Amino acid sequence: MTDDSLHQLRAFLAEHTTLTLATVGPDGEPQAADLYYAETDDLTLYFISAADSRHATNVARDPRVAATVHANAPHWRDIRGVQLEGMCARVVGAGRAKAWARYTAKFPFVLTDASLAHALQRVEMYRITPHWLRWIDNTVGLGHNQEWLMADGRWHNPLPGQFPDSPTH
Repeated sequence: MTDDSLHQLRAFLAEHTTLTLATVGPDGEPQAADLYYAETDDLTLYFISAADSRHATNVARDPRVAATVHANAPHWRDIRGVQLEGMCARVVGAGRAKAWARYTAKFPFVLTDASLAHALQRVEMYRITPHWLRWIDNTVGLGHNQEWLMADGRWHNPLPGQFPDSPTH
Protein backbone atom coordinates (compact mmCIF):
# COMPACT_ATOMS: atom_id res chain seq x y z
CA MET A 1 0.00 0.00 0.00
CA THR A 2 1.38 3.42 -0.78
CA ASP A 3 1.66 5.83 2.12
CA ASP A 4 -0.96 8.12 0.55
CA SER A 5 -3.53 5.38 -0.03
CA LEU A 6 -2.89 3.87 3.41
CA HIS A 7 -3.39 7.29 4.99
CA GLN A 8 -6.60 7.81 2.98
CA LEU A 9 -7.97 4.39 3.97
CA ARG A 10 -7.11 4.90 7.65
CA ALA A 11 -8.66 8.38 7.64
CA PHE A 12 -11.83 7.02 6.05
CA LEU A 13 -12.14 4.28 8.67
CA ALA A 14 -11.49 6.80 11.47
CA GLU A 15 -14.23 9.10 10.11
CA HIS A 16 -16.87 6.37 10.08
CA THR A 17 -18.34 4.22 12.81
CA THR A 18 -20.38 1.37 11.36
CA LEU A 19 -19.48 -1.69 9.33
CA THR A 20 -21.65 -4.34 7.79
CA LEU A 21 -20.26 -7.74 8.75
CA ALA A 22 -21.04 -10.74 6.54
CA THR A 23 -20.70 -14.19 8.09
CA VAL A 24 -21.42 -17.74 6.99
CA GLY A 25 -24.59 -19.20 8.49
CA PRO A 26 -24.95 -22.80 9.70
CA ASP A 27 -26.23 -24.02 6.34
CA GLY A 28 -23.74 -21.96 4.33
CA GLU A 29 -26.12 -19.07 3.74
CA PRO A 30 -24.73 -15.51 4.00
CA GLN A 31 -25.84 -13.41 6.96
CA ALA A 32 -25.10 -9.73 7.64
CA ALA A 33 -25.11 -7.47 10.68
CA ASP A 34 -24.33 -3.78 11.21
CA LEU A 35 -21.90 -3.08 14.05
CA TYR A 36 -19.87 -0.22 15.50
CA TYR A 37 -16.14 -0.79 14.99
CA ALA A 38 -12.84 0.69 16.12
CA GLU A 39 -9.83 0.53 13.84
CA THR A 40 -6.10 0.29 14.51
CA ASP A 41 -3.13 1.52 12.49
CA ASP A 42 -2.56 -1.98 11.10
CA LEU A 43 -6.22 -2.02 9.90
CA THR A 44 -7.41 -4.53 12.47
CA LEU A 45 -11.04 -3.81 13.36
CA TYR A 46 -12.64 -4.43 16.76
CA PHE A 47 -16.33 -4.73 17.63
CA ILE A 48 -18.39 -5.89 20.59
CA SER A 49 -21.24 -8.35 20.53
CA ALA A 50 -23.09 -10.86 22.64
CA ALA A 51 -21.51 -14.31 22.27
CA ASP A 52 -24.95 -15.77 21.50
CA SER A 53 -25.72 -13.32 18.66
CA ARG A 54 -26.21 -14.84 15.24
CA HIS A 55 -22.99 -13.36 13.80
CA ALA A 56 -20.88 -14.31 16.86
CA THR A 57 -22.21 -17.88 16.71
CA ASN A 58 -21.36 -17.97 13.01
CA VAL A 59 -17.82 -16.68 13.64
CA ALA A 60 -17.25 -19.29 16.35
CA ARG A 61 -18.08 -22.00 13.81
CA ASP A 62 -16.47 -20.40 10.71
CA PRO A 63 -14.14 -17.42 11.24
CA ARG A 64 -14.19 -16.29 7.59
CA VAL A 65 -15.87 -12.89 7.21
CA ALA A 66 -16.35 -10.06 4.77
CA ALA A 67 -17.23 -6.49 5.69
CA THR A 68 -17.94 -3.12 4.18
CA VAL A 69 -17.68 0.42 5.49
CA HIS A 70 -19.14 3.13 3.31
CA ALA A 71 -20.19 6.74 3.35
CA ASN A 72 -23.77 7.73 2.65
CA ALA A 73 -23.83 8.71 -1.03
CA PRO A 74 -26.75 10.64 -2.51
CA HIS A 75 -25.12 10.49 -5.97
CA TRP A 76 -23.02 7.80 -7.67
CA ARG A 77 -20.09 10.21 -7.86
CA ASP A 78 -20.04 10.36 -4.04
CA ILE A 79 -19.64 6.60 -3.45
CA ARG A 80 -16.58 5.84 -1.31
CA GLY A 81 -15.88 2.88 0.91
CA VAL A 82 -13.86 -0.10 1.98
CA GLN A 83 -14.54 -3.76 1.26
CA LEU A 84 -12.55 -6.40 3.10
CA GLU A 85 -12.21 -10.11 3.65
CA GLY A 86 -10.50 -11.71 6.59
CA MET A 87 -10.77 -13.74 9.73
CA CYS A 88 -12.70 -12.91 12.87
CA ALA A 89 -12.14 -14.17 16.41
CA ARG A 90 -13.13 -13.40 19.96
CA VAL A 91 -10.44 -11.43 21.77
CA VAL A 92 -9.34 -12.94 25.09
CA GLY A 93 -6.63 -12.39 27.68
CA ALA A 94 -4.40 -9.33 27.66
CA GLY A 95 -5.47 -8.45 24.13
CA ARG A 96 -9.02 -7.82 25.31
CA ALA A 97 -8.00 -4.86 27.49
CA LYS A 98 -6.10 -3.29 24.60
CA ALA A 99 -9.05 -3.82 22.23
CA TRP A 100 -11.51 -2.43 24.80
CA ALA A 101 -9.33 0.67 25.27
CA ARG A 102 -9.29 1.27 21.53
CA TYR A 103 -13.04 0.73 21.27
CA THR A 104 -13.89 3.05 24.16
CA ALA A 105 -11.51 5.71 22.80
CA LYS A 106 -13.63 5.83 19.65
CA PHE A 107 -16.95 5.39 21.49
CA PRO A 108 -16.53 6.98 24.95
CA PHE A 109 -20.30 7.01 25.48
CA VAL A 110 -20.23 3.26 26.19
CA LEU A 111 -18.49 4.08 29.48
CA THR A 112 -20.96 6.75 30.56
CA ASP A 113 -24.34 5.57 29.26
CA ALA A 114 -26.11 3.99 32.21
CA SER A 115 -28.61 2.20 29.99
CA LEU A 116 -25.73 0.34 28.31
CA ALA A 117 -24.10 -0.79 31.56
CA HIS A 118 -26.21 -3.93 31.95
CA ALA A 119 -25.93 -4.95 28.29
CA LEU A 120 -22.17 -4.44 28.27
CA GLN A 121 -21.75 -7.00 31.04
CA ARG A 122 -22.60 -9.76 28.57
CA VAL A 123 -20.65 -8.66 25.50
CA GLU A 124 -17.48 -10.11 24.10
CA MET A 125 -14.79 -8.29 22.13
CA TYR A 126 -14.08 -9.47 18.57
CA ARG A 127 -11.22 -8.78 16.17
CA ILE A 128 -11.37 -8.76 12.38
CA THR A 129 -7.97 -9.35 10.79
CA PRO A 130 -8.28 -8.48 7.10
CA HIS A 131 -6.22 -10.26 4.44
CA TRP A 132 -7.79 -8.51 1.41
CA LEU A 133 -8.87 -4.87 1.02
CA ARG A 134 -10.52 -2.87 -1.71
CA TRP A 135 -10.85 0.92 -1.59
CA ILE A 136 -13.70 2.27 -3.74
CA ASP A 137 -13.66 5.97 -4.63
CA ASN A 138 -16.05 7.23 -7.30
CA THR A 139 -14.96 10.80 -6.57
CA VAL A 140 -11.91 9.88 -8.68
CA GLY A 141 -14.00 8.17 -11.39
CA LEU A 142 -16.75 5.60 -11.84
CA GLY A 143 -15.60 2.28 -10.41
CA HIS A 144 -12.20 3.59 -9.30
CA ASN A 145 -10.72 1.08 -6.86
CA GLN A 146 -7.48 -0.20 -5.43
CA GLU A 147 -6.89 -3.63 -3.94
CA TRP A 148 -4.34 -4.97 -1.49
CA LEU A 149 -3.40 -8.36 -0.10
CA MET A 150 -1.67 -9.09 3.18
CA ALA A 151 1.47 -11.12 2.57
CA ASP A 152 4.59 -11.49 4.70
CA GLY A 153 3.03 -9.24 7.35
CA ARG A 154 2.67 -6.30 4.93
CA TRP A 155 0.01 -4.92 2.61
CA HIS A 156 0.84 -5.37 -1.07
CA ASN A 157 -0.86 -3.84 -4.06
CA PRO A 158 -0.81 -6.89 -6.36
CA LEU A 159 -0.21 -6.73 -10.05
CA PRO A 160 -2.45 -9.02 -12.12
CA GLY A 161 -1.26 -12.60 -11.64
CA GLN A 162 1.16 -11.68 -8.83
CA PHE A 163 -0.90 -13.50 -6.17
CA PRO A 164 -2.60 -16.40 -7.94
CA ASP A 165 -4.73 -17.30 -4.89
CA SER A 166 -6.10 -13.77 -4.47
CA PRO A 167 -9.86 -13.27 -4.57
CA THR A 168 -11.23 -12.30 -7.95
CA HIS A 169 -13.81 -9.66 -7.26
